[in-house]
Parts: sequence; structure tokens; C-alpha cells
Amino acid sequence: MKIEITHDKVIVYLYIKALSINDIALLNKEIKSLFINLIERYHLNFFGSFKVSIYHNSHYGSILEIEKAYDDSFNTNLIDLKIIVYRNVSMYLEFNDFYFTNVPKQLIIKNNKYYLSVDNIDNIMKYIEYGRINYNTNFN
Repeated sequence: MKIEITHDKVIVYLYIKALSINDIALLNKEIKSLFINLIERYHLNFFGSFKVSIYHNSHYGSILEIEKAYDDSFNTNLIDLKIIVYRNVSMYLEFNDFYFTNVPKQLIIKNNKYYLSVDNIDNIMKYIEYGRINYNTNFN
């Protein structure tokens, strides 16, 4: 698990760990466990209402965007979640320098950056340290 914290959201990268996006009850338990982990391990404070967007790709796993929806909560021990699941999301490994020895046919070059679909990478762990996962760009 890798997390990025920005001023308005927390992004959680769950490589290989696919959430149970087809079973609502199990997904709710997994999200609850994830929030407990984020609170205990990373000392993040969550209270109020949040929008949780889950971007799922069968080759990569799941990426969660956790955004604060409302701040007006009287109880700091309660968390209200609105969960939105996006299935079969196109995800790309984005990097600035080209590190592949054999140039893949599916390589996309745009705005001085290189993009390779995670669906076309056998072992993404070899390359993940050279770039980042882009999950909100469509090249079609």
C-alpha cells in the first residue's frame, strides 16, 4: 500500500490487492479496515463526510481517492462515506525518462511524458519506482 496526501485528498494505491467491488457488504468491511489502518499507521484524522472514489483495474488493483465532502460533524468519532466504484479503469504507468530496453508497441508519448498501459506490463513492480500510476487520463 502506498499513500499520497495532498491538500484536499488522500490517494491510496493498492497494488494487486483488489477490493471486493462486486460485494457491497464485503467492500464496506474492507473500506472500514483500510480507514482504521490509515488512522492507526499514518495518524490521519478522519471525521465528517467523505467521498471515496475507487478506481479498479484487474491488472493493477485498486486506487482510492478519499476527499472531504463536509466538515460539519459534531462527533469526531463518526465517519460518513459515499463510495463510488469505477470498474475496468484504464491505468497507465507515467514516467519522464524512457527506461525500457525493448520499446513496447503500445508506448504513448504525450506532453514530453511516456505512458504505458498497465495491461501491457507483465511485472509492473520492476518499473513502478521509475514513474507513477496515472488513472484519470484517457488517450482514446
